[in-house]
Amino acid sequence: MKRTVNKALKYAVYAFTITLVGCSAEGPADTKEVAVQGLYSAALSDTGTGAVISSIQHGGSYWKTVQGQRVFNWNHRQGEYTPLVSVDIDPSGDFAATGGARTMVLWSTVTGESLGFWNTPGDVKALKLTRNGDFALVGMDDQTARYFDVKNGGILQTLRTGAVVRSVDVTPDGRYGLTGDDLYRVTLWDLATGEAKFTWQLDNNIATVSLSEDGSYAFGAAQLGSAKVWSTLTGREVVQIDTGALQSRNVTISQATFSPDHRHLLLGQQNRRVNLVNTITGDVERSWDLHLKDALRPTGAAVLALAFGAGQTYYAVGSNGFINVLN
Repeated sequence: MKRTVNKALKYAVYAFTITLVGCSAEGPADTKEVAVQGLYSAALSDTGTGAVISSIQHGGSYWKTVQGQRVFNWNHRQGEYTPLVSVDIDPSGDFAATGGARTMVLWSTVTGESLGFWNTPGDVKALKLTRNGDFALVGMDDQTARYFDVKNGGILQTLRTGAVVRSVDVTPDGRYGLTGDDLYRVTLWDLATGEAKFTWQLDNNIATVSLSEDGSYAFGAAQLGSAKVWSTLTGREVVQIDTGALQSRNVTISQATFSPDHRHLLLGQQNRRVNLVNTITGDVERSWDLHLKDALRPTGAAVLALAFGAGQTYYAVGSNGFINVLN
C-alpha cells in the first residue's frame, strides 16, 4: 500500500468547511446479507475483501465480502454466541481481534484459529490492531486506553483519559494512538512514551476517531456535534466538517477512514449515509445511502465499517446486517 503523501496535503493547514447534508445520494451497486437481525459491531479489511461481523443472533464470524461467504465462526466460549462490542482486522488482513465485555481474542483470518485469549481490566468499548496483529489499542470504560502486546502478552502503556474511551485508532506501525472520550476530547498519543502529543476539544461525547495510515492526520467526530481533521505535525485544524448545525439537527458520523493517499475520507453516518470527501478541496464528491431490508418499513442502518476497495469501489457495513458495495 502506498505510504507517500502529497506535499500540498501533508503541510496544509487551511481550514475548509464540508457540508454533509443536502447532497443527492446513490444506492449500493451490490449487497450481501450477513445477519438477519442486525449487528453489534463490524470491521472491514483495508481493501474491503474481508469482514468481521458480530451478529445479534449468531455471534462473531469472518466473511469474504466479494463472494458473500461466511468462512469462520468466532465466539469467546464454546457453545455460546458472544456479543462482540468491538472487532478489527489488522492492516495486513491476516489477523483479526474480537472484544467482548472483558475479553479479547486474536484470530488468524487464514486458518480461523484462535491465537490468544486475554482478560481486560475494564469493559472493552473499542479496539484497533497494528500490522500483523502484534499490538492492540483498546479503549475501555475504566477511563483508560491500554496498549497491549497481543502476541507476547502484557500491557505496554496505560493511557489515562479521565473518561470512558469510546473510540480508538492506531497507526499500522504502532507509533501513534488516537482516543476519543466522554469528556469531548480527541487525544493523540505517542505510544513509545505513553505521552499525549495533542488534545483537541469537540462539543459532545466522541463518536469516532481515525488516523491516516502514516499518522499525518487525525479525524474526530462528536455525537450529534462537530467533526474535524487536524494535522498531527502541527496540531492545527485542517478541515472542519459541517454536520448540519444550520439544519433541523446535526448528524452523527459513526465511522471514518482515510484513503491510502490521504486525499479522501469516507465518512459514514448513523442515518445510513456515506460520503466521499476530498480533503484538499473540501468537496463532497460522492454520496450513497445504504441498503434497507424493507424500504416500506425501514428500520434504519447506521454505518459500522468502511473501506476503500480497488479502483473506485468502496465498502460499507450497515447495522441492519448488510455489506454494501459502492461504486
